[in-house]
Amino acid sequence: MLGNASHGEGVKRFTDLRAWQACDAVRRAIYLLCDSDQIARDFGRRKQLEESASRPTAHIAEGIRTLQSSGLRAFLRYRALVVDGIAESPARLRRQKYITEERRLELDKLAEAALEEVTGLMEYLQSPEALRNARRARERQIASRPERQARNIERRAPNEEPRTPNKNANSNKEPRTELETEDELRSGELRRVNSR
Repeated sequence: MLGNASHGEGVKRFTDLRAWQACDAVRRAIYLLCDSDQIARDFGRRKQLEESASRPTAHIAEGIRTLQSSGLRAFLRYRALVVDGIAESPARLRRQKYITEERRLELDKLAEAALEEVTGLMEYLQSPEALRNARRARERQIASRPERQARNIERRAPNEEPRTPNKNANSNKEPRTELETEDELRSGELRRVNSR
């Protein structure tokens, strides 16, 4: 669980993050521009623009997944990718002179808002408040584990066997004696010798 009052209290999904939503607004604006006649006919350029516009939202989603599994340090490397992605599409549009000055200003405002939100998210994630919230969320998750396991058992089909935590498929069988395993080893060695 992420977030605080400035970034959405109790955010459960990356799409709830204001940083992701701001980057998505930039993406949608660029996709809309790509539908205009001039860009729509330039298939190569359109593909480049749409790919670069979709990267920031994808990087935030991947960063959040990484944050949950590997921690803040792993997430921080995604910040540069997000920031670069936010700036890439508007820059491409300006270089190709596909947009008017008015459109450029609108797009720049959206990109600036996205950058502010991404920066705010990064500042929050490095704050003591975020650490406290993460600790509380983890404690709640651990406390609710028995309840979640009980729900999973209830959802299981009546004829489905319960899963065993042991990965060894022979765990339900009686343990083998030393004599049995030695006999198997000898017979295996004999088979190898006889096959030569």
